[in-house]
Amino acid sequence: MKPGWKKGIVLVQTLVISVILSMIAVMVMKWVLARYMLAARNYRSSEAASHSQWVAADRLSQWNFYAYPDLSNVPSTGVTTLDGTNVRYSRTGGMSMRVTITADQE
Repeated sequence: MKPGWKKGIVLVQTLVISVILSMIAVMVMKWVLARYMLAARNYRSSEAASHSQWVAADRLSQWNFYAYPDLSNVPSTGVTTLDGTNVRYSRTGGMSMRVTITADQE
């Protein structure tokens, strides 16, 4: 084998190994970022749900206290801010207490 060919083979091997290692690194980073996004989305969803439950419990306890026989005093819609998140609530129906809570999610 000629001496010039030996250098070329070593360079090609180095190039192939570096490409394989970079592909592995990209796959690992993709997996890590996917896990991070899943965890962040899960956290935001559970935070919004807990805020919504807090607002619903707070509003329902106030409504039952001062407006039990007549629900005309109960506001039909409203907005409150909790930890920098706007939570909107609305009441539908005459004597029914169906409450819909929506929270801003990113």
